[in-house]
Amino acid sequence: MKSFNTELDQVMESYGMVKTVVRERFPSKLKLSEDFITAFKNEFENQTQPIYTEDEHAKQVLSRESRDAKQVLKEFQKALKFLI
Repeated sequence: MKSFNTELDQVMESYGMVKTVVRERFPSKLKLSEDFITAFKNEFENQTQPIYTEDEHAKQVLSRESRDAKQVLKEFQKALKFLI
């Protein structure tokens, strides 16, 4: 058994880190309420649209750039893990 362990250590050293991939999926029969779905869509739109405000001369001024939709979706997926 000792020789096997040393051989395994040598093989592991030559390949470096061993990565494991965990895929998380939502259950197929998960039912979400319509209120939750509409709130989710509204929040996604609010996060991905730029925000304009008015200055003292009533001109529109960009106060926040629009966020990347992919990044917002990743953050939402992290927040939705409580459903599983």
